[in-house]
Amino acid sequence: MGVKIGSVVMVLLMFFIAKISFETAMAEKAPERTNDRFPASIDQSYNDHMNKR
Repeated sequence: MGVKIGSVVMVLLMFFIAKISFETAMAEKAPERTNDRFPASIDQSYNDHMNKR
């Protein structure tokens, strides 16, 4: 029974890293975003300001 606490912690850490790696590998990839974007509110405010002139 010469198991040291450091060995147990290392084994648990390895399992945790393996679990995270597995979940990352199995996760569904997010759909790629298109370049179409809505103007930011500050852009819209600037455009409104320029159109009032």
